[in-house]
Amino acid sequence: MLTQPPSAGRERGPKRLAAILAVPGLTAVLLLSSVHAWPQAPVRAFTDEISYNVGDKVSLNIVFPGSDRVLPASAFLVTLRYAGEDRPVFGQVALSPPSIASGPERSTGYYPLWQVPADARTGRYEIDLVARDSESRQVVLDLPRAASFTVHRKLVQIVSVEVGQSFYTSGDGIGCVAKLENLSDRALQGLRVEFSERYWPWIAQQTERVGMNIETLHGDLALKPHERVSVASSHCAVAKSVSQPAIQQFAVVVWDRGRKEVYDIAIGQLVFVHPPGVETPQPYPPPFMYSDLNAVNPAAYRNFLTPGADSGAIVFDHEHTMFPLGGDATVHFTVRNPTEWPWNGVTIRARLRALGRAGFEEKVLAQNVDLTREGPVLKEEVTFKIPEGPPAPFGVQVELLNPAGQVFAENLLEIAANPLPKSILIFCAHEDDEMAHAGIIRAAVENRIPLRVVYFTSGDAGSCDRYYEHSCHAAEALNFGALRMEEARRALGHLGVPREAIYFLGLPDGGSGRIWFRHPEPSDPYLAVLLASDHAPYEGLVRPNLPYARKSVVETVKEVIRKFQPQVIITAHPPAEGHIDHIVNSYFVVKALQELSREGALPPGLELRVDRIYDPKAHPSTPYQYAEHSFAISGEAAARAQEAGWYYQSQNGNRSQGNLRSFSQLPRAQIYRVVLDWKEHEGWNEND
Repeated sequence: MLTQPPSAGRERGPKRLAAILAVPGLTAVLLLSSVHAWPQAPVRAFTDEISYNVGDKVSLNIVFPGSDRVLPASAFLVTLRYAGEDRPVFGQVALSPPSIASGPERSTGYYPLWQVPADARTGRYEIDLVARDSESRQVVLDLPRAASFTVHRKLVQIVSVEVGQSFYTSGDGIGCVAKLENLSDRALQGLRVEFSERYWPWIAQQTERVGMNIETLHGDLALKPHERVSVASSHCAVAKSVSQPAIQQFAVVVWDRGRKEVYDIAIGQLVFVHPPGVETPQPYPPPFMYSDLNAVNPAAYRNFLTPGADSGAIVFDHEHTMFPLGGDATVHFTVRNPTEWPWNGVTIRARLRALGRAGFEEKVLAQNVDLTREGPVLKEEVTFKIPEGPPAPFGVQVELLNPAGQVFAENLLEIAANPLPKSILIFCAHEDDEMAHAGIIRAAVENRIPLRVVYFTSGDAGSCDRYYEHSCHAAEALNFGALRMEEARRALGHLGVPREAIYFLGLPDGGSGRIWFRHPEPSDPYLAVLLASDHAPYEGLVRPNLPYARKSVVETVKEVIRKFQPQVIITAHPPAEGHIDHIVNSYFVVKALQELSREGALPPGLELRVDRIYDPKAHPSTPYQYAEHSFAISGEAAARAQEAGWYYQSQNGNRSQGNLRSFSQLPRAQIYRVVLDWKEHEGWNEND
């Protein structure tokens, strides 16, 4: 069972209490065990932060809403565990008196819980809480997993990035100031501080795009323990050349001396760049629905449905429009008379036809039917045998004929047919990558084919700075990743996938390459840049506190495959263009498959599919052989996929909803490749 992700702000102590109590995933809400006068009431326990840097102090609050009794500090015994482990960090320790004042409701205040050691493991920790009545000594409170929090290890933090002003003309010089802080207890040497246009170092195209436009603010910076400094330049960048007003954003990246490891990334505020003498159209930043006012189309949705689809005489049930080739396709619909005059002697006829081609089959469903406006709505269904052949769209056309044989009302339901596997397992690099497979996901849901979707990363970096409107620190990246995980649940839910079929591994956004190439062993996990953790810190993961190491990830993938035994596995193309997480996505999957194959633990006849190549010229060569196929999608499934994408508000605001495509513009096919020889060529991709 996956738990709700946490969501929290940055305020400490009592100021955050009311907000925290409204967040379902941040606190454990259980019933108070009643003895004597103790009422049955929900008890909430929570820490004053959702994530702590090593060296920070953790405080715990306990709230008894509606109770007239509050236990003294001495009554509480606390056990702290590293999530996923039974052996506690410490167990059955009595709490000290509160050190921070209480908030609203019946609260104990904030108890000092733990001074996080400098060498503490990063990841998620869980708190078990037990209390005894001081008079009877009976257990009155027993809350396993009463609360949880994460520990991170951040050495350097970019406190802020500022540029000189908000408006520039193309060609203007841009000054900047970056404030940095050493968060550790040791001196740091050889830090390289760079300023450039906004980019993430693990995305290939963006790295190439910034290219020579990187300005080194400092090439050998030293910071004393907990020292804060400002690094500035009067000429950090040049406002880009544009033909109409545009938005530009800048980033500061702190590297080690050899430019091998990233310590921190921070994004500055948006600036507006105008060409000389041109002020319109004014651009909107990504959180807004349209890019500019010229993009507004108030009539876009009016042409969404096919002509006649909303006439009212014949109305289809759109819940099932994806079918297996060679199987039966049953379509449900209703018939009614929406006019003022009676329809007598009506014949109801249905035809199956390939879209753009001749019909295959025709059936008369009813004859001599009388329909009046006040009469009952007729519930009808028709079943056709889908012919064998390549994947294709079809149409089920229903017609109403008068006694003379003339068609006076008709409607068409677009369906699609494909060869369908018995079970499907999909691996995605990020939340929203599943949209490349929306057609087969919807086909699996409609035909009750067992399906699981697994996400390697939690997308904590993508647009995190835009979500908060400032650079993300560890707790904010954690919260943003939890938000993206929930967006994926909602998007897949719109396609019909239940929450229990959605799995997360919790890898850091952009960190897959470092994990694959440089951190093979769990004893030496990768320390993520934004999360500042070397173990997966999220709640509701396949494996709690998964080490950020290649072997750990591969073993977890093997566990999922071994448990689910899919007939088809779908993952990203090896290597996909651009983002390192996409490139490495299939590396994890294929290595897991190769190891399972040697162990004799693979389901028979397993097929490995990857998505299409979008830019063949930029695609690096691989040793594999492929067979390319097309998967047909019905218009209804394509519409659902478009709507599902609107749940990913964190990525581009509601821009995708503003770029609505009409029904006829939606894609009716998705291209995929079958990897024919994935069992071969082992190890070709393990060298950086």
